Order: sequence, then structure tokens, then C-alpha cells
Amino acid sequence: MMSNNIQIGISLDLINRHFQEPNRNRYESKYYWDELYTLIAAAGFRGIEIPYDLFWMFRGGTGVPMTRYCVEAKFGTVEGYRAHLRSCGLERIAGVHFDPTMFMRNSNLDFYFGASGHFADEAVHYAVEAGCDYINITPTPPVGLVRHYHPVNDTDQAQFDDEFLTRTGDLIRRLSDTASQNGIRLTLRHEYWSMLRGDRMHSFLAQLDDGVKIDVDAAHIAISGEEPATVCAALGDKVGSAHLTDTAFVDDAEIWKTVLPEFPQHRATQVFRDPGQGNVDLGRFYRALTGIGFCGWAVASCRQTRDPMRALLRSRDVIDNTIQAA
Repeated sequence: MMSNNIQIGISLDLINRHFQEPNRNRYESKYYWDELYTLIAAAGFRGIEIPYDLFWMFRGGTGVPMTRYCVEAKFGTVEGYRAHLRSCGLERIAGVHFDPTMFMRNSNLDFYFGASGHFADEAVHYAVEAGCDYINITPTPPVGLVRHYHPVNDTDQAQFDDEFLTRTGDLIRRLSDTASQNGIRLTLRHEYWSMLRGDRMHSFLAQLDDGVKIDVDAAHIAISGEEPATVCAALGDKVGSAHLTDTAFVDDAEIWKTVLPEFPQHRATQVFRDPGQGNVDLGRFYRALTGIGFCGWAVASCRQTRDPMRALLRSRDVIDNTIQAA
């Protein structure tokens, strides 16, 4: 652990399981991940974040270590998986990220909240068993996706949003109780395309237990039009986890309102870039974390990288020469 009590890990989202090419079949195989763990450690990371991606449980591919089902299929137990990571040089599973977006797929809100609640609860218990410090939750799907499956007129929109966020709040409270009873922190990811975009997140958070914190994601904050370090400093002790993400994307066409905001429909571009490859001042963002006395994990996230091994080295370079050197 560093003297300022910030530990830097890396998210396994640097492997895009759904869209990344070429050699997707390799990414679904256990041997690929076994080599990757050693390379993550060789790049100087000792902790990882796991995106709890249920696609792999439903698909039947057990080589991708993104759910308890996959882990137990390959390693017998969660502890067996942790022991394997340690043998590869990785000391900790820092945290787990759960995103319910895949369940926003029809007009039945009971289906969405039922499936989200069930598997989010599973993810929390997995995080506890894996010895994580935190469970990071995406609180809502992208607002454009919600509107797609639940179109209502302008008169009824406010009522629908209130009801949706009320049910979301009830779910988060239940998950928070489970997390706090087991000694881990629950944080909410503040995404630029969320139904909790902007100040709405703060009013939502005020209705929850003080133990629920915000995850500050540098790229998401930047795309929303704010300065990541300034937002981080203003949040103070409300910050519960952090993501070192980068972007050069400017949302000048309200992409946040679209069904797939991470993949702009009319623009050949990527929303996210590897750390150090965009315009976000990650050194200043890191200084803001130290300035508020943040004690926890700052996780490098390389979403959409074309080359995972290069992303590992790019991340280490920017951490050593930009973030920690700032």
C-alpha cells in the first residue's frame, strides 16, 4: 500500500469480451487468462477489478472469469480462484463491478428489477467471498435504452422516472445492507449516460444510507462536461472508489440520449481510450483524490482497447510517469 493509502489496480475490462477482435475464441479460453494474470502482475499491478458479466453464465462459456459460475467451473471454489491469482502474482481482487443493463431488454419492469436484484445480490456475495474492498454498481442502464423499451409521453415522463428511481433506490438499499453487514463498501458508478446524470445522482444519494458512496470515473465526468479533479474535490468523503479512465470524446450531439451511447451510432469513434491516450488530466485527478484523503482503490480501466497487452504497458507508463509523478 502506498503512503497516501491509495492502491492502484486494473480492471479486467481491458478484455472486451463481446466485440473485440481478432481471435475472440482465445479470449474465451482459460489458457488465455492464465497467461494474462502473469502479465498483469509483470506490469506492476497487484489488484484487479472484475466486471461481473453474466453474459458468460447464460452463454455457457466458462473460460472467462467474470461470474461465480465460471470461476467455480474452472477452479472449484472462489478461494481456489484466489489462490490461483496469488500464484500468478496478483494479491487481491480489489472489487467487483455489476451492471444491470443487460436486463433492460423488454417492456416488463418487473423482469428488469427481478433479474437485476437477483444477480446483483449474487455479485455482492461473490465480492464478499472474494475478499473485495468494494462492490461497484451501475445504478441504471443508459437513459436512451430505458426510453427505448419504455416510451412514455412528456406528461408521464417525470412520473415514470420517479417510479423507476424509487425502485432502484429500494434495490440499492438492500444491496448496501448486505455489503455493510459483510464489511465491504458499496459505490455507485456515476456514468454520463445514466438516468442519474449530473446533479440527479447527488439527490438520489442523499436518500440512501451514508455508507453508500460514489465511484468517480474520470472519463465519464469529462464527457459530461465537468472537470474530473474539481468534481472529485467537491465530493470529498462521498468518494468510495475511483476509475482512472481517459477519453477525447466530446458529446456535442447528445449521444448520451441514444440506445448505445458507448458506441456512437453516426460517428466512427471510440468513447473511451487507454489511460494517457486521451485529454483527461489524470495527474490532477489523482492529486484531487489524495487531497480529499481518499483511502481505497483507484482502478485503471482501458475499455475498448484494441490491444490488451499494449494497454497494460500504457497504463503502467502513465501511472509511473504522469499520475504518481504529478
